[in-house]
Amino acid sequence: MIVSLPSILMNTVFGLDGTAVDMENPVTLQESYNEMSGAVSDVVDQGYNRALEKVEQIIQDGGYDYDLSMEALINYAQSSAGYDVSYILAAYSASLQQQGTSEADMVAKLEAVMDDMFPVTYEEKQQERLIPVSYTTYQAVTLTVVTSQTQTGTIDGTPQYRYTTESRTYYEPAGVQTSEEPVTTTAYNPITVSLPVYSDGTVTGTSEATYYEAAGSVTLNPETEIIRYVECTIHPFDESVIIDAFGIDEDATYDQFGITYAEAIDNMAKALKMTLYGAASSGEAVELTDAELIAFVERQNCNATRKYILSTGLSLVGKVPYFWGGKSGPGWNEEWNTPKVVTAEGSSSTGTIRPYGLDCSGFTTWVYNTALGVNIGAGTSGQYPNTVAISEAELLPGDLGFLAESDGSGWNHVLMFAGYSETGERMWVHCSSGSGVILNTPSYDSSIVLRRLTNVDYDAPVPETGTGGITGEPMYTLEVDVTHYCACSLCCGENAAGITASGKPVAEGMVAMSSYYPFGTKIEINGVMYTVEDRGGSGIENDIHRVDIYVPDHQQALRLGRYTTTATIYSLGGE
Repeated sequence: MIVSLPSILMNTVFGLDGTAVDMENPVTLQESYNEMSGAVSDVVDQGYNRALEKVEQIIQDGGYDYDLSMEALINYAQSSAGYDVSYILAAYSASLQQQGTSEADMVAKLEAVMDDMFPVTYEEKQQERLIPVSYTTYQAVTLTVVTSQTQTGTIDGTPQYRYTTESRTYYEPAGVQTSEEPVTTTAYNPITVSLPVYSDGTVTGTSEATYYEAAGSVTLNPETEIIRYVECTIHPFDESVIIDAFGIDEDATYDQFGITYAEAIDNMAKALKMTLYGAASSGEAVELTDAELIAFVERQNCNATRKYILSTGLSLVGKVPYFWGGKSGPGWNEEWNTPKVVTAEGSSSTGTIRPYGLDCSGFTTWVYNTALGVNIGAGTSGQYPNTVAISEAELLPGDLGFLAESDGSGWNHVLMFAGYSETGERMWVHCSSGSGVILNTPSYDSSIVLRRLTNVDYDAPVPETGTGGITGEPMYTLEVDVTHYCACSLCCGENAAGITASGKPVAEGMVAMSSYYPFGTKIEINGVMYTVEDRGGSGIENDIHRVDIYVPDHQQALRLGRYTTTATIYSLGGE
Protein backbone atom coordinates (compact mmCIF):
# COMPACT_ATOMS: atom_id res chain seq x y z
CA MET A 1 0.00 0.00 0.00
CA ILE A 2 2.78 2.44 0.93
CA VAL A 3 4.51 2.30 -2.44
CA SER A 4 1.18 3.05 -4.11
CA LEU A 5 0.70 6.29 -2.16
CA PRO A 6 1.99 9.64 -3.50
CA SER A 7 5.63 9.95 -2.47
CA ILE A 8 5.25 13.67 -1.75
CA LEU A 9 3.20 12.68 1.31
CA MET A 10 5.32 9.73 2.41
CA ASN A 11 8.55 11.76 2.20
CA THR A 12 7.30 14.03 4.99
CA VAL A 13 6.03 11.13 7.09
CA PHE A 14 9.31 9.19 6.91
CA GLY A 15 11.70 12.13 6.67
CA LEU A 16 12.71 11.32 3.10
CA ASP A 17 12.54 15.02 2.22
CA GLY A 18 15.55 15.75 4.42
CA THR A 19 13.64 16.76 7.54
CA ALA A 20 14.32 15.00 10.82
CA VAL A 21 11.60 12.67 12.09
CA ASP A 22 10.34 13.51 15.59
CA MET A 23 9.84 10.01 16.97
CA GLU A 24 7.82 11.31 19.94
CA ASN A 25 5.47 13.35 17.74
CA PRO A 26 5.78 11.88 14.25
CA VAL A 27 3.99 13.49 11.34
CA THR A 28 0.91 11.49 10.41
CA LEU A 29 -0.26 10.85 6.87
CA GLN A 30 -3.31 13.04 7.57
CA GLU A 31 -1.09 15.92 8.76
CA SER A 32 1.11 15.58 5.69
CA TYR A 33 -1.98 15.57 3.49
CA ASN A 34 -3.37 18.67 5.22
CA GLU A 35 -0.11 20.53 4.65
CA MET A 36 0.05 19.64 0.95
CA SER A 37 -3.66 20.35 0.54
CA GLY A 38 -3.07 23.84 1.94
CA ALA A 39 -0.19 24.41 -0.47
CA VAL A 40 -2.33 23.36 -3.44
CA SER A 41 -5.23 25.51 -2.24
CA ASP A 42 -3.01 28.58 -1.99
CA VAL A 43 -1.88 28.19 -5.61
CA VAL A 44 -5.44 27.63 -6.81
CA ASP A 45 -6.48 30.80 -4.98
CA GLN A 46 -3.77 32.68 -6.86
CA GLY A 47 -5.02 31.17 -10.11
CA TYR A 48 -8.52 32.39 -9.31
CA ASN A 49 -7.16 35.88 -8.64
CA ARG A 50 -5.37 35.79 -11.98
CA ALA A 51 -8.69 35.05 -13.68
CA LEU A 52 -10.24 38.09 -12.00
CA GLU A 53 -7.28 40.19 -13.13
CA LYS A 54 -7.82 38.97 -16.70
CA VAL A 55 -11.40 40.16 -16.55
CA GLU A 56 -10.27 43.60 -15.37
CA GLN A 57 -7.67 43.75 -18.15
CA ILE A 58 -10.17 42.77 -20.85
CA ILE A 59 -12.50 45.56 -19.71
CA GLN A 60 -9.69 48.11 -19.61
CA ASP A 61 -8.09 47.17 -22.94
CA GLY A 62 -11.41 47.23 -24.76
CA GLY A 63 -12.56 50.51 -23.26
CA TYR A 64 -15.74 48.81 -22.07
CA ASP A 65 -18.16 50.21 -19.53
CA TYR A 66 -16.82 48.88 -16.22
CA ASP A 67 -20.02 48.74 -14.18
CA LEU A 68 -22.06 46.99 -16.89
CA SER A 69 -19.21 44.56 -17.59
CA MET A 70 -18.78 43.58 -13.94
CA GLU A 71 -22.52 43.21 -13.54
CA ALA A 72 -22.57 40.89 -16.56
CA LEU A 73 -19.69 38.73 -15.26
CA ILE A 74 -20.58 35.02 -15.27
CA ASN A 75 -18.39 33.46 -12.61
CA TYR A 76 -18.66 29.68 -12.56
CA ALA A 77 -15.41 29.47 -10.59
CA GLN A 78 -16.37 31.81 -7.77
CA SER A 79 -15.32 30.10 -4.55
CA SER A 80 -15.78 26.69 -6.20
CA ALA A 81 -12.52 25.37 -7.53
CA GLY A 82 -13.73 21.81 -8.07
CA TYR A 83 -10.23 20.35 -7.97
CA ASP A 84 -9.21 17.00 -6.50
CA VAL A 85 -6.21 17.32 -4.17
CA SER A 86 -5.59 13.57 -4.12
CA TYR A 87 -5.47 13.54 -7.92
CA ILE A 88 -3.03 16.47 -8.00
CA LEU A 89 -0.68 14.88 -5.45
CA ALA A 90 -0.82 11.56 -7.32
CA ALA A 91 -0.19 13.22 -10.68
CA TYR A 92 2.83 15.11 -9.37
CA SER A 93 4.34 12.04 -7.70
CA ALA A 94 3.73 9.89 -10.78
CA SER A 95 5.31 12.51 -13.05
CA LEU A 96 8.61 11.93 -11.24
CA GLN A 97 7.98 8.20 -10.83
CA GLN A 98 7.86 8.75 -7.06
CA GLN A 99 11.46 10.01 -6.99
CA GLY A 100 12.73 13.40 -5.78
CA THR A 101 9.36 14.95 -5.06
CA SER A 102 9.09 18.09 -2.94
CA GLU A 103 6.47 20.64 -1.98
CA ALA A 104 8.52 23.51 -3.41
CA ASP A 105 8.88 21.80 -6.79
CA MET A 106 5.19 20.91 -6.95
CA VAL A 107 4.13 24.45 -6.05
CA ALA A 108 6.51 25.96 -8.61
CA LYS A 109 5.10 23.77 -11.37
CA LEU A 110 1.52 24.59 -10.39
CA GLU A 111 2.34 28.29 -10.30
CA ALA A 112 3.61 28.03 -13.87
CA VAL A 113 0.08 27.18 -15.05
CA MET A 114 -1.85 29.49 -12.73
CA ASP A 115 -2.97 31.65 -15.64
CA ASP A 116 -4.76 28.68 -17.20
CA MET A 117 -6.44 27.20 -14.12
CA PHE A 118 -9.68 29.15 -14.61
CA PRO A 119 -10.17 29.90 -18.33
CA VAL A 120 -11.72 33.27 -19.16
CA THR A 121 -13.76 33.84 -22.31
CA TYR A 122 -15.65 36.95 -23.28
CA GLU A 123 -18.18 38.33 -25.72
CA GLU A 124 -18.70 41.99 -26.57
CA LYS A 125 -22.19 43.28 -25.91
CA GLN A 126 -24.06 46.52 -26.49
CA GLN A 127 -26.80 48.14 -24.52
CA GLU A 128 -28.91 51.09 -25.53
CA ARG A 129 -28.99 53.53 -22.67
CA LEU A 130 -31.62 56.25 -22.35
CA ILE A 131 -30.34 59.73 -21.58
CA PRO A 132 -33.14 61.51 -19.70
CA VAL A 133 -33.92 65.12 -20.60
CA SER A 134 -32.86 67.63 -18.02
CA TYR A 135 -34.49 71.07 -17.89
CA THR A 136 -34.65 74.03 -15.56
CA THR A 137 -37.88 75.20 -13.98
CA TYR A 138 -38.42 78.90 -13.30
CA GLN A 139 -40.41 80.99 -10.88
CA ALA A 140 -41.81 84.47 -11.45
CA VAL A 141 -40.25 87.41 -9.64
CA THR A 142 -41.42 91.05 -9.70
CA LEU A 143 -38.63 93.64 -9.77
CA THR A 144 -38.22 97.39 -9.83
CA VAL A 145 -36.02 98.07 -12.83
CA VAL A 146 -34.49 101.19 -14.36
CA THR A 147 -36.04 101.78 -17.76
CA SER A 148 -34.17 104.99 -18.67
CA GLN A 149 -31.69 107.50 -17.35
CA THR A 150 -31.31 111.14 -18.41
CA GLN A 151 -28.27 113.29 -17.64
CA THR A 152 -29.30 116.43 -15.82
CA GLY A 153 -25.89 118.06 -15.41
CA THR A 154 -22.56 117.68 -13.64
CA ILE A 155 -21.32 118.42 -10.19
CA ASP A 156 -17.59 118.77 -9.72
CA GLY A 157 -17.16 117.01 -13.03
CA THR A 158 -19.44 114.07 -12.11
CA PRO A 159 -22.45 113.52 -14.41
CA GLN A 160 -25.81 113.61 -12.68
CA TYR A 161 -28.77 111.52 -13.89
CA ARG A 162 -32.48 111.26 -13.46
CA TYR A 163 -33.69 107.63 -13.39
CA THR A 164 -37.04 106.30 -14.53
CA THR A 165 -38.17 103.03 -12.89
CA GLU A 166 -41.10 100.71 -13.15
CA SER A 167 -42.21 97.33 -11.84
CA ARG A 168 -41.75 94.41 -14.19
CA THR A 169 -42.09 90.62 -13.93
CA TYR A 170 -39.25 88.35 -14.94
CA TYR A 171 -38.26 84.76 -14.10
CA GLU A 172 -35.43 83.20 -12.17
CA PRO A 173 -34.29 79.52 -11.94
CA ALA A 174 -36.16 77.46 -9.34
CA GLY A 175 -34.75 73.98 -9.84
CA VAL A 176 -33.83 71.21 -12.26
CA GLN A 177 -36.11 68.38 -13.39
CA THR A 178 -35.38 65.20 -15.35
CA SER A 179 -37.71 63.01 -17.34
CA GLU A 180 -37.44 59.82 -19.37
CA GLU A 181 -40.49 60.91 -21.37
CA PRO A 182 -40.80 63.83 -23.85
CA VAL A 183 -41.57 67.08 -22.06
CA THR A 184 -43.17 70.25 -23.44
CA THR A 185 -42.26 73.22 -21.29
CA THR A 186 -41.93 77.00 -21.47
CA ALA A 187 -38.77 78.29 -23.10
CA TYR A 188 -36.91 81.12 -21.43
CA ASN A 189 -34.32 83.54 -22.79
CA PRO A 190 -31.85 85.38 -20.61
CA ILE A 191 -32.10 89.16 -20.35
CA THR A 192 -29.88 91.70 -18.66
CA VAL A 193 -31.78 94.22 -16.57
CA SER A 194 -30.71 97.38 -14.74
CA LEU A 195 -31.59 97.49 -11.09
CA PRO A 196 -31.67 100.75 -9.12
CA VAL A 197 -29.08 101.48 -6.47
CA TYR A 198 -30.49 103.58 -3.67
CA SER A 199 -28.91 106.04 -1.27
CA ASP A 200 -31.09 107.61 1.40
CA GLY A 201 -34.16 106.53 -0.55
CA THR A 202 -32.98 108.09 -3.79
CA VAL A 203 -31.81 106.25 -6.88
CA THR A 204 -28.18 107.18 -7.29
CA GLY A 205 -27.02 104.52 -9.75
CA THR A 206 -27.67 101.17 -11.35
CA SER A 207 -26.43 97.59 -11.27
CA GLU A 208 -26.91 94.87 -13.83
CA ALA A 209 -28.36 91.41 -13.26
CA THR A 210 -29.50 88.55 -15.46
CA TYR A 211 -33.06 87.27 -15.31
CA TYR A 212 -35.20 85.39 -17.79
CA GLU A 213 -38.31 86.05 -19.80
CA ALA A 214 -40.71 83.57 -21.39
CA ALA A 215 -40.17 82.84 -25.08
CA GLY A 216 -42.89 80.44 -26.14
CA SER A 217 -42.71 76.70 -25.60
CA VAL A 218 -40.23 73.96 -26.41
CA THR A 219 -40.48 70.14 -26.55
CA LEU A 220 -37.55 68.21 -25.12
CA ASN A 221 -37.01 64.59 -26.16
CA PRO A 222 -34.82 62.04 -24.34
CA GLU A 223 -31.91 60.69 -26.36
CA THR A 224 -30.25 57.30 -26.41
CA GLU A 225 -26.63 56.21 -26.55
CA ILE A 226 -25.04 52.84 -27.26
CA ILE A 227 -22.92 51.53 -24.40
CA ARG A 228 -20.28 48.89 -25.12
CA TYR A 229 -19.62 46.35 -22.44
CA VAL A 230 -18.21 42.84 -22.27
CA GLU A 231 -19.71 39.65 -20.86
CA CYS A 232 -16.81 37.70 -19.38
CA THR A 233 -17.12 34.10 -18.22
CA ILE A 234 -14.73 32.62 -15.67
CA HIS A 235 -14.97 28.87 -16.20
CA PRO A 236 -14.53 26.17 -13.53
CA PHE A 237 -11.11 24.79 -12.68
CA ASP A 238 -9.59 23.13 -15.76
CA GLU A 239 -8.18 19.79 -14.62
CA SER A 240 -6.19 19.39 -17.84
CA VAL A 241 -3.70 22.02 -16.58
CA ILE A 242 -2.50 19.50 -13.98
CA ILE A 243 -1.30 17.19 -16.74
CA ASP A 244 0.39 20.13 -18.47
CA ALA A 245 1.94 21.40 -15.23
CA PHE A 246 3.69 18.12 -14.56
CA GLY A 247 4.49 17.29 -18.20
CA ILE A 248 2.58 14.01 -18.25
CA ASP A 249 1.67 11.93 -21.29
CA GLU A 250 -1.39 10.11 -19.96
CA ASP A 251 -1.17 7.39 -22.61
CA ALA A 252 2.51 6.62 -22.01
CA THR A 253 3.46 3.45 -20.13
CA TYR A 254 4.15 4.01 -16.44
CA ASP A 255 7.53 2.48 -15.54
CA GLN A 256 7.56 -1.32 -15.38
CA PHE A 257 3.97 -1.84 -14.26
CA GLY A 258 2.48 -2.15 -17.74
CA ILE A 259 -0.20 0.48 -17.16
CA THR A 260 -0.60 3.99 -18.50
CA TYR A 261 0.22 7.12 -16.54
CA ALA A 262 -3.50 7.91 -16.44
CA GLU A 263 -4.18 4.53 -14.79
CA ALA A 264 -1.26 4.93 -12.39
CA ILE A 265 -2.47 8.36 -11.28
CA ASP A 266 -6.01 7.12 -10.82
CA ASN A 267 -4.84 4.10 -8.81
CA MET A 268 -2.58 6.23 -6.64
CA ALA A 269 -5.33 8.78 -5.93
CA LYS A 270 -7.76 5.99 -5.01
CA ALA A 271 -5.15 4.36 -2.75
CA LEU A 272 -4.69 7.66 -0.93
CA LYS A 273 -8.42 8.08 -0.41
CA MET A 274 -8.73 4.48 0.79
CA THR A 275 -5.93 5.06 3.30
CA LEU A 276 -7.31 8.37 4.57
CA TYR A 277 -11.00 7.60 4.54
CA GLY A 278 -11.36 3.84 4.28
CA ALA A 279 -13.10 4.19 0.91
CA ALA A 280 -12.40 5.68 -2.48
CA SER A 281 -15.58 7.69 -2.15
CA SER A 282 -18.07 8.58 0.55
CA GLY A 283 -20.42 5.64 -0.05
CA GLU A 284 -21.71 3.09 -2.50
CA ALA A 285 -25.43 3.85 -2.36
CA VAL A 286 -26.71 5.92 -5.24
CA GLU A 287 -28.54 8.97 -3.94
CA LEU A 288 -32.14 9.54 -4.95
CA THR A 289 -33.04 12.52 -7.05
CA ASP A 290 -35.83 14.54 -5.51
CA ALA A 291 -38.12 13.50 -8.35
CA GLU A 292 -37.50 9.83 -7.50
CA LEU A 293 -37.88 10.50 -3.79
CA ILE A 294 -41.20 12.30 -4.22
CA ALA A 295 -42.52 9.60 -6.55
CA PHE A 296 -41.60 6.82 -4.10
CA VAL A 297 -43.13 8.64 -1.12
CA GLU A 298 -46.35 9.44 -2.96
CA ARG A 299 -46.84 5.75 -3.85
CA GLN A 300 -47.00 4.78 -0.18
CA ASN A 301 -50.39 4.31 1.45
CA CYS A 302 -49.95 6.28 4.68
CA ASN A 303 -50.80 9.66 6.19
CA ALA A 304 -48.93 12.95 5.70
CA THR A 305 -46.95 12.67 8.94
CA ARG A 306 -45.53 9.28 8.03
CA LYS A 307 -44.70 10.53 4.52
CA TYR A 308 -42.92 13.46 6.12
CA ILE A 309 -40.84 11.16 8.35
CA LEU A 310 -40.08 8.96 5.34
CA SER A 311 -39.02 11.92 3.18
CA THR A 312 -36.65 13.06 5.92
CA GLY A 313 -34.96 9.66 6.04
CA LEU A 314 -34.75 9.28 2.26
CA SER A 315 -33.09 12.70 1.97
CA LEU A 316 -29.81 11.13 3.19
CA VAL A 317 -29.74 8.16 0.78
CA GLY A 318 -26.37 8.03 -0.95
CA LYS A 319 -25.15 11.16 0.83
CA VAL A 320 -24.04 10.01 4.29
CA PRO A 321 -21.58 7.13 4.89
CA TYR A 322 -21.57 4.60 7.70
CA PHE A 323 -19.42 5.55 10.70
CA TRP A 324 -19.21 3.32 13.76
CA GLY A 325 -20.62 5.31 16.70
CA GLY A 326 -21.68 8.15 14.39
CA LYS A 327 -24.36 10.44 15.84
CA SER A 328 -25.57 13.88 14.81
CA GLY A 329 -28.00 16.59 15.81
CA PRO A 330 -30.97 17.51 13.60
CA GLY A 331 -30.39 18.86 10.11
CA TRP A 332 -27.48 18.52 7.74
CA ASN A 333 -24.07 18.12 9.38
CA GLU A 334 -21.21 19.79 7.49
CA GLU A 335 -18.78 17.32 9.11
CA TRP A 336 -20.34 14.39 7.28
CA ASN A 337 -17.94 12.96 4.65
CA THR A 338 -14.91 14.65 6.26
CA PRO A 339 -12.13 12.41 7.67
CA LYS A 340 -12.37 11.60 11.39
CA VAL A 341 -10.89 8.99 13.70
CA VAL A 342 -13.29 6.26 14.82
CA THR A 343 -13.12 6.48 18.62
CA ALA A 344 -16.03 4.23 19.62
CA GLU A 345 -14.87 0.81 20.81
CA GLY A 346 -16.08 -2.52 19.46
CA SER A 347 -15.42 -2.32 15.72
CA SER A 348 -12.62 -3.34 13.38
CA SER A 349 -12.66 0.29 12.23
CA THR A 350 -11.90 1.62 15.75
CA GLY A 351 -8.77 3.77 15.62
CA THR A 352 -8.87 4.20 11.85
CA ILE A 353 -9.70 7.31 9.85
CA ARG A 354 -13.02 7.15 8.04
CA PRO A 355 -15.37 9.65 6.41
CA TYR A 356 -17.69 10.83 9.17
CA GLY A 357 -21.31 9.76 9.03
CA LEU A 358 -23.90 7.85 11.04
CA ASP A 359 -24.32 4.35 12.38
CA CYS A 360 -27.64 2.49 12.12
CA SER A 361 -29.22 3.80 15.33
CA GLY A 362 -27.66 7.22 14.77
CA PHE A 363 -29.58 7.38 11.50
CA THR A 364 -32.98 6.51 12.98
CA THR A 365 -32.36 8.94 15.85
CA TRP A 366 -31.48 11.66 13.34
CA VAL A 367 -34.63 11.04 11.28
CA TYR A 368 -37.06 11.46 14.17
CA ASN A 369 -35.11 14.30 15.76
CA THR A 370 -34.96 16.17 12.45
CA ALA A 371 -38.51 15.52 11.33
CA LEU A 372 -40.42 15.80 14.60
CA GLY A 373 -37.95 16.82 17.30
CA VAL A 374 -38.57 13.52 19.10
CA ASN A 375 -35.83 11.57 20.91
CA ILE A 376 -36.42 7.87 20.31
CA GLY A 377 -33.46 6.65 22.39
CA ALA A 378 -29.75 6.04 21.96
CA GLY A 379 -28.48 2.91 20.27
CA THR A 380 -30.46 -0.16 19.31
CA SER A 381 -30.66 -1.16 22.98
CA GLY A 382 -32.09 2.25 23.84
CA GLN A 383 -34.59 2.35 21.00
CA TYR A 384 -36.04 -1.15 21.24
CA PRO A 385 -37.68 -0.57 24.68
CA ASN A 386 -39.53 2.43 23.19
CA THR A 387 -41.33 0.19 20.69
CA VAL A 388 -44.10 -2.40 20.60
CA ALA A 389 -44.50 -5.41 18.34
CA ILE A 390 -46.65 -5.10 15.21
CA SER A 391 -47.71 -7.51 12.50
CA GLU A 392 -46.75 -7.28 8.84
CA ALA A 393 -50.32 -6.20 8.06
CA GLU A 394 -49.89 -3.26 10.44
CA LEU A 395 -46.47 -2.24 9.06
CA LEU A 396 -46.34 1.37 7.79
CA PRO A 397 -43.57 3.76 6.64
CA GLY A 398 -41.70 5.11 9.65
CA ASP A 399 -42.00 1.92 11.69
CA LEU A 400 -38.74 0.31 12.79
CA GLY A 401 -37.22 -3.09 12.16
CA PHE A 402 -34.60 -4.78 14.36
CA LEU A 403 -32.14 -7.50 13.45
CA ALA A 404 -31.07 -9.75 16.33
CA GLU A 405 -27.52 -10.69 17.22
CA SER A 406 -26.61 -14.16 16.01
CA ASP A 407 -26.47 -15.43 19.59
CA GLY A 408 -29.78 -13.76 20.52
CA SER A 409 -28.11 -11.54 23.11
CA GLY A 410 -29.42 -8.26 21.69
CA TRP A 411 -29.90 -6.24 18.54
CA ASN A 412 -27.14 -5.46 16.09
CA HIS A 413 -29.03 -3.41 13.50
CA VAL A 414 -32.06 -1.12 13.23
CA LEU A 415 -33.83 -0.06 10.04
CA MET A 416 -36.79 2.18 9.17
CA PHE A 417 -39.55 0.81 6.98
CA ALA A 418 -39.88 2.88 3.80
CA GLY A 419 -42.79 1.17 2.07
CA TYR A 420 -43.28 -1.11 -0.90
CA SER A 421 -41.58 -1.09 -4.29
CA GLU A 422 -43.57 -1.07 -7.52
CA THR A 423 -43.21 -4.86 -7.56
CA GLY A 424 -44.50 -5.22 -3.99
CA GLU A 425 -41.19 -5.84 -2.18
CA ARG A 426 -40.67 -4.46 1.31
CA MET A 427 -38.19 -1.55 1.19
CA TRP A 428 -36.11 -0.30 4.12
CA VAL A 429 -34.06 2.86 4.52
CA HIS A 430 -31.14 2.35 6.89
CA CYS A 431 -27.47 3.09 7.44
CA SER A 432 -25.61 -0.02 6.36
CA SER A 433 -21.99 -0.67 7.29
CA GLY A 434 -21.23 -1.50 3.68
CA SER A 435 -23.05 1.29 1.89
CA GLY A 436 -24.01 4.11 4.25
CA VAL A 437 -27.60 5.35 4.09
CA ILE A 438 -29.34 3.17 1.53
CA LEU A 439 -32.85 2.26 0.34
CA ASN A 440 -33.16 -1.45 -0.45
CA THR A 441 -34.65 -4.81 0.35
CA PRO A 442 -31.87 -6.47 2.40
CA SER A 443 -31.19 -10.16 2.03
CA TYR A 444 -32.18 -10.67 5.69
CA ASP A 445 -35.61 -9.02 5.22
CA SER A 446 -37.49 -12.08 6.48
CA SER A 447 -35.51 -12.01 9.75
CA ILE A 448 -36.36 -8.40 10.63
CA VAL A 449 -38.44 -7.98 13.80
CA LEU A 450 -41.22 -5.44 13.19
CA ARG A 451 -41.77 -2.75 15.85
CA ARG A 452 -43.57 0.61 16.25
CA LEU A 453 -42.36 3.53 18.37
CA THR A 454 -44.61 4.32 21.33
CA ASN A 455 -43.43 7.90 21.93
CA VAL A 456 -44.34 9.22 18.47
CA ASP A 457 -47.74 10.64 17.53
CA TYR A 458 -48.09 9.46 13.95
CA ASP A 459 -51.38 11.34 13.56
CA ALA A 460 -49.91 14.72 14.52
CA PRO A 461 -50.07 17.49 11.88
CA VAL A 462 -47.09 17.76 9.56
CA PRO A 463 -44.77 20.50 10.88
CA GLU A 464 -44.85 23.68 8.80
CA THR A 465 -41.09 23.98 9.12
CA GLY A 466 -38.41 21.56 10.15
CA THR A 467 -34.90 21.71 11.51
CA GLY A 468 -33.14 20.25 8.56
CA GLY A 469 -35.05 17.63 6.61
CA ILE A 470 -37.55 18.03 3.79
CA THR A 471 -40.50 20.11 5.00
CA GLY A 472 -44.02 20.91 3.82
CA GLU A 473 -45.39 20.02 0.41
CA PRO A 474 -43.03 20.34 -2.59
CA MET A 475 -44.05 22.66 -5.43
CA TYR A 476 -41.68 21.41 -8.14
CA THR A 477 -38.13 20.20 -8.75
CA LEU A 478 -35.40 21.56 -10.98
CA GLU A 479 -31.78 20.84 -11.83
CA VAL A 480 -29.45 23.39 -10.20
CA ASP A 481 -25.77 24.28 -10.52
CA VAL A 482 -24.54 24.73 -6.96
CA THR A 483 -21.53 26.83 -5.98
CA HIS A 484 -20.37 27.98 -2.55
CA TYR A 485 -19.32 31.41 -1.33
CA CYS A 486 -18.28 33.18 1.85
CA ALA A 487 -18.28 36.86 2.81
CA CYS A 488 -14.64 37.52 1.86
CA SER A 489 -13.47 39.92 -0.86
CA LEU A 490 -12.52 37.04 -3.17
CA CYS A 491 -16.10 35.81 -3.18
CA CYS A 492 -18.01 39.07 -2.90
CA GLY A 493 -15.61 41.81 -4.06
CA GLU A 494 -16.77 45.23 -2.93
CA ASN A 495 -19.84 43.65 -1.34
CA ALA A 496 -17.77 41.76 1.23
CA ALA A 497 -19.43 43.50 4.18
CA GLY A 498 -21.39 40.44 5.24
CA ILE A 499 -24.78 41.96 4.43
CA THR A 500 -27.04 40.21 1.92
CA ALA A 501 -29.09 41.88 -0.78
CA SER A 502 -32.14 41.45 1.46
CA GLY A 503 -30.41 43.51 4.14
CA LYS A 504 -29.83 40.61 6.52
CA PRO A 505 -26.39 39.56 7.82
CA VAL A 506 -25.06 36.46 6.07
CA ALA A 507 -25.69 33.22 7.93
CA GLU A 508 -25.53 29.50 7.24
CA GLY A 509 -28.68 28.34 5.50
CA MET A 510 -28.82 31.34 3.18
CA VAL A 511 -28.46 31.12 -0.57
CA ALA A 512 -28.16 33.57 -3.45
CA MET A 513 -30.43 33.04 -6.46
CA SER A 514 -31.86 34.99 -9.37
CA SER A 515 -34.55 37.59 -8.62
CA TYR A 516 -36.87 35.10 -10.37
CA TYR A 517 -37.07 33.65 -6.84
CA PRO A 518 -38.39 36.20 -4.30
CA PHE A 519 -36.56 36.66 -1.01
CA GLY A 520 -37.81 34.08 1.46
CA THR A 521 -38.12 31.30 -1.13
CA LYS A 522 -37.49 27.88 0.44
CA ILE A 523 -35.38 25.45 -1.57
CA GLU A 524 -34.25 21.99 -0.50
CA ILE A 525 -30.84 20.80 -1.71
CA ASN A 526 -29.39 17.45 -0.69
CA GLY A 527 -31.68 17.12 2.32
CA VAL A 528 -31.10 20.66 3.62
CA MET A 529 -33.66 23.46 3.50
CA TYR A 530 -32.26 26.85 2.48
CA THR A 531 -33.78 30.33 2.29
CA VAL A 532 -33.13 32.74 -0.59
CA GLU A 533 -31.80 35.94 1.01
CA ASP A 534 -29.15 37.15 -1.45
CA ARG A 535 -28.62 38.00 -5.11
CA GLY A 536 -25.56 38.15 -7.36
CA GLY A 537 -24.33 39.58 -10.65
CA SER A 538 -25.71 38.55 -14.00
CA GLY A 539 -23.99 35.19 -13.59
CA ILE A 540 -26.81 34.40 -11.18
CA GLU A 541 -29.41 36.89 -12.38
CA ASN A 542 -29.43 35.47 -15.91
CA ASP A 543 -29.49 31.82 -14.79
CA ILE A 544 -32.49 30.56 -12.84
CA HIS A 545 -30.71 27.22 -12.32
CA ARG A 546 -27.75 28.64 -10.39
CA VAL A 547 -27.60 28.55 -6.59
CA ASP A 548 -24.80 30.01 -4.46
CA ILE A 549 -24.77 28.59 -0.92
CA TYR A 550 -23.23 30.68 1.87
CA VAL A 551 -20.60 29.01 4.06
CA PRO A 552 -18.60 30.62 6.90
CA ASP A 553 -15.08 30.58 5.45
CA HIS A 554 -13.26 30.60 2.13
CA GLN A 555 -11.46 27.28 2.55
CA GLN A 556 -14.77 25.53 3.17
CA ALA A 557 -16.18 27.19 0.05
CA LEU A 558 -13.23 25.88 -1.96
CA ARG A 559 -13.52 22.39 -0.48
CA LEU A 560 -17.25 22.05 -1.12
CA GLY A 561 -16.78 23.14 -4.72
CA ARG A 562 -19.32 23.14 -7.53
CA TYR A 563 -21.76 20.42 -8.59
CA THR A 564 -25.08 19.80 -10.28
CA THR A 565 -28.00 18.24 -8.43
CA THR A 566 -31.79 18.21 -8.22
CA ALA A 567 -33.40 20.75 -5.89
CA THR A 568 -36.98 21.10 -4.71
CA ILE A 569 -38.84 24.40 -4.35
CA TYR A 570 -41.14 24.34 -1.32
CA SER A 571 -42.35 27.94 -1.29
CA LEU A 572 -41.83 31.13 -3.26
CA GLY A 573 -41.15 34.26 -1.23
CA GLY A 574 -42.20 32.76 2.06
CA GLU A 575 -45.64 31.68 0.78
